[in-house]
Amino acid sequence: MVVRILLIKVGALGDVLRTTFLLESLKEKYNATIDWVTDDKARDLLRLNPFIDNIFSIDEKVEGDYFLVINLDEDERACKLASSMKCGKIGFYWDNGIKCTPSTKEWFDMSKQGQKPKNDELKKANRKTYQQLMSEIVGIKWEKQKPNLVLDQDSIEFGENFGKKLGKDRLKIAINTGGGHKWPVKKLSVEKTSTLIERLDREIGAEMILLGGPEEVVRNSKIMTNVKCKIVDSGCHNSLLEFCSIINECDIIITTDTLALHIGTALGKKIVVFFGPTSPWEIELYDKGVKVFKDNPCLCCYKSNGIVNPACDYYLDVDMILEGVRKVS
Repeated sequence: MVVRILLIKVGALGDVLRTTFLLESLKEKYNATIDWVTDDKARDLLRLNPFIDNIFSIDEKVEGDYFLVINLDEDERACKLASSMKCGKIGFYWDNGIKCTPSTKEWFDMSKQGQKPKNDELKKANRKTYQQLMSEIVGIKWEKQKPNLVLDQDSIEFGENFGKKLGKDRLKIAINTGGGHKWPVKKLSVEKTSTLIERLDREIGAEMILLGGPEEVVRNSKIMTNVKCKIVDSGCHNSLLEFCSIINECDIIITTDTLALHIGTALGKKIVVFFGPTSPWEIELYDKGVKVFKDNPCLCCYKSNGIVNPACDYYLDVDMILEGVRKVS
């Protein structure tokens, strides 16, 4: 008998994408069809996923008979939707506040819903990846299942046309300069980014591609002005799937812990990821990447207001990132 599962994951785009690793195992475990509730902005990351049957917006009314609802998001709307479903529940739900089912307690206690300062201490002490923690919550065996991202034909062609601008026989390295608005201190400074690019050109001999979104227009313009070597500016106004398709044309992605990391991982790219305010231990690179960080006292502080002194990149030097590139090349 086939049952229906409703999976709710609404948050940041990268979190939505990396959560797709659960789908195939859930289908096999329950002999299930799976519907996914998310934000409209995440639809393109999910719409061609072969393991998803229907996609709903968090603002839509979701009806139907479900065997199980799995809510992996602390968003109040998501929790209230989970509570409204008359079926089994795993994850977060609403009961005069955000609550969680027993298997979710470890994640809950280290989240922003947990009791301070204990939650911060647990977060920093944790050595499980996000994927391992989510596997334990939903009750599947963690076997390094990979996230799933399927590009449509238009996006593939866009990427191929972009790829024609690049050298055919050179290593292609993308440098993602953004860090998202939630943790602005994630980013490498313009000066260090410029130095990194010039040393990659001089010491690695790679073809370099500058990545960014609308928030990086000014930042990337400064970088392009600073550097004296050739670098291909991919632009800051690509659609989400166009951005994915550009990453798909690259061999190595240098990035902080942000969307580009999760896209690169889903597309099987080699990753060099550097960390500041977020946990390096929660990130799964599937044996295809290097994590760059110094174990300093403020690592994994999760401060989001941008007021960190010294800034996170004070602890990161270009040599560390270059060594990461050499390891994955």
